[in-house]
Amino acid sequence: MNQMMRTKPALFYASDRVRATALKGSEHRLVVSFTGVGKPDTREQTEEFVNTSHMGGRNHVLFVADTLRSWYNTPGTHEEILDLVESYKRTHRIKEVVTFGNSMGGYGAIIFAGALGATSCLSFSAQYSADPKTVPEEERWMEYRSKITHFTRPPMETTLNEDCTYFVVHGGGDREKPHWSRFPRATNFNHYLADQVGHALGKKMKAAGKIEAITHCAILARPVAFRRNLREVFTNLRRVEKNKTA
Repeated sequence: MNQMMRTKPALFYASDRVRATALKGSEHRLVVSFTGVGKPDTREQTEEFVNTSHMGGRNHVLFVADTLRSWYNTPGTHEEILDLVESYKRTHRIKEVVTFGNSMGGYGAIIFAGALGATSCLSFSAQYSADPKTVPEEERWMEYRSKITHFTRPPMETTLNEDCTYFVVHGGGDREKPHWSRFPRATNFNHYLADQVGHALGKKMKAAGKIEAITHCAILARPVAFRRNLREVFTNLRRVEKNKTA
């Protein structure tokens, strides 16, 4: 679908801390796409993975934003998101859930996948935590992180679901290492390091014309095809193996 002709997501839910927009689909699969922090000078975060997650209108897509940029730590935000997704699932008779996200949204995709009963999760450039005490090396996004008075989210590894297939990609380099090096290891956790591209994985995949193939492999939980498509973009791709120090 041409970028200029894509269907605009419609408002589904809004409160003082959460906003969700939606695209309806023809099948019973829901992709929950968690938005990133966005640009500092913008009030609303932009929906991501709009075309690729919709799959030509086959999937329902729910774009969920933590508008306070709290990494879902504001008391009640986590529960509010679970409730709004459940409401959408009931209304549209959803049978399968997939979670997507980039950066803060990538963190959201992982920590919500288990609670939402997702069959697969796709996460790019996710933080392990926004808590400065947990990741003291990280100094980015402090205009938002410094406002978080209480970190309510449990350790990432406690949120994982063995029935979900996780597809997680980080860029190499020193700035990303404090996060990816702390990530949990599991047989259903397909975790890759890609070249020295840092935080801008999505831009390189789009430029290579592979973002659609990569996201669709994650939606359909096809790890071998997912890895093959990643290798066509990132020549120095390597997997973070289970129970090994990367």
